[in-house]
Amino acid sequence: MDAETLRRAAFVGHSPAPFRAAETGPLSDLTFAVKDLFDIAGSVTACGNPDRLKAGVVAAATAPAVQVPLAAGALCLGKTHTDEVACGMFGDNEFYGTPINPRAPSRVPGGSSSGSASAVAGGLVDFALGTDTGGSVRVPGSFCGIFGLRTTFGRLSVAGVMAMAPSFDTVGWMARTPEVMSRVGEAYFGAPKPLSATRLMLARDAFAIPNARVAEALAPLAQALTTTEVDLYRGGVEHWLETFRPLQLGDLHATLGTWAAQPGRQVSASIAQRMELASTVTAADIAPATIWRDALTGYMVDLLGGDGVLCIPTAHDLPPEVGGGLEQLIEFREKTLALTCVASLTRLPQLNIPATTVEGVPVGLSFIAGPRGEERLLAIAAEIFAQLPEGTA
Repeated sequence: MDAETLRRAAFVGHSPAPFRAAETGPLSDLTFAVKDLFDIAGSVTACGNPDRLKAGVVAAATAPAVQVPLAAGALCLGKTHTDEVACGMFGDNEFYGTPINPRAPSRVPGGSSSGSASAVAGGLVDFALGTDTGGSVRVPGSFCGIFGLRTTFGRLSVAGVMAMAPSFDTVGWMARTPEVMSRVGEAYFGAPKPLSATRLMLARDAFAIPNARVAEALAPLAQALTTTEVDLYRGGVEHWLETFRPLQLGDLHATLGTWAAQPGRQVSASIAQRMELASTVTAADIAPATIWRDALTGYMVDLLGGDGVLCIPTAHDLPPEVGGGLEQLIEFREKTLALTCVASLTRLPQLNIPATTVEGVPVGLSFIAGPRGEERLLAIAAEIFAQLPEGTA
């Protein structure tokens, strides 16, 4: 597939012209793209919705998370498509289409950081910024066969970034190589400091979640990388999902419910359905889930400590085919959320590493660290990748 076709599908039509803020710096040899949820001064942030684009509100300032790579000299090539108002796991947008998955063109690229993942996987940019609430960097990383990092909640500024579920929303980035991932990390976190040895643990019950074809490909790889096996899902998988659902939906309704409900609002059928579901969440649903979340967070922090890293599958199956029915996508989302909700609920950093291919389609392994453990994840990424089939591709 030619680069221009990829570019048109990945970048938004209202993207700013390529620009940089500094001619020199540690990232001056790199190009990047920005998910169209981040404000860039002088541009409209449409968030995948035609009403927001039509409103034409021009950002007065650039989001701080974008200013960091700009200050390091990186060249921004523009803004990329997203699932409508970031509500999606697949990358399909009723109004603007679906960015291409360069590694599996008949399949979705994953969302909601879909255009960013497509641009990176297709070699259009060296790295791209996205957001991650329930898997929106990690899942497209797995689907497109690239690295994708969700950062610790609150560590990077979300000012100037559209809020979707504010107690979950984080900034992250994607790249094709562990070297570029680490260089971007240094721009955000500074030069790496010496680290103690890493305890690599396998979450054995997490490997019972994927479909057989994915589990059979990933489990032997994970077992070869790790030294200890643990059970992750304290209280059972459904307890984690019953904690995640009301909190994420409650956030969504409080943040976007009024906007979505305005008369004449133009939203897709899937977003209208999602907003309707969010409106049914009650205080009686949210209150106990808040307590459960705190307990699960404490459990994970204790399990990981300052040196632990937990290995789990990123997604439960191969990416769905483009044009799959809504019911199929909803079922897929719920099963993969059983994996992605862990870091989302407990506010922890998670890195997807392209691990292997199944039926020619990329499949990722994920690694979760304790709070502010991004440097540890980035430090071990190259070593882990070199031991995986994808690392020799």
